[in-house]
Amino acid sequence: MSQARYKTIAYISTLTAIAVILRFLEIPFPLLTWLKYDASGVPLAILGYMGWGLLAYSLPVYYLVSVALGADFMGMVMKVVAEASTIIPLIYLYRKFRSRGRLAIPVSTGVAALSRVSVMHLFNIIVTPYWLVYSYGMSYESALSYVYSIVLLIDVFNLSIAVPISLATIYVVEYLLKMGILYEQ
Repeated sequence: MSQARYKTIAYISTLTAIAVILRFLEIPFPLLTWLKYDASGVPLAILGYMGWGLLAYSLPVYYLVSVALGADFMGMVMKVVAEASTIIPLIYLYRKFRSRGRLAIPVSTGVAALSRVSVMHLFNIIVTPYWLVYSYGMSYESALSYVYSIVLLIDVFNLSIAVPISLATIYVVEYLLKMGILYEQ
């Protein structure tokens, strides 16, 4: 195996392990305490910056290890979708606008936040009622009604996590590039 391949495996392993650890260092969202803030999106986004394939390898491992360590399986599905819906537009647009100066940060961060809020709004309306029926034995109608009553608070949560994660990712990526630690595929 070539040295570049070993280096790639080391990046995937290390950054995925950091993401899993950060996933369990949580702060509850005050308005809906089962929603938690964590910084696991930053190492995952760094992998995305290095190459889409690295992110594609990492996300299933991130999911499986988190579930094996006790995370709720459906909560982790939603978490992976949330992270992917933030990371993909963030990295794509940041790469595209990075050479254009100050426009890169607000455009990529704003679109990433809008993407996460929009995607998770839809996923919460579509998936969460079924999860509530499965987990709590609620009727579908009462589960859907409950989701409608809280979905705007969930949107606030997603917005309030997407922006700092996006900004932290950009600053960490820039630092790692300047230090010569990070590479792009």
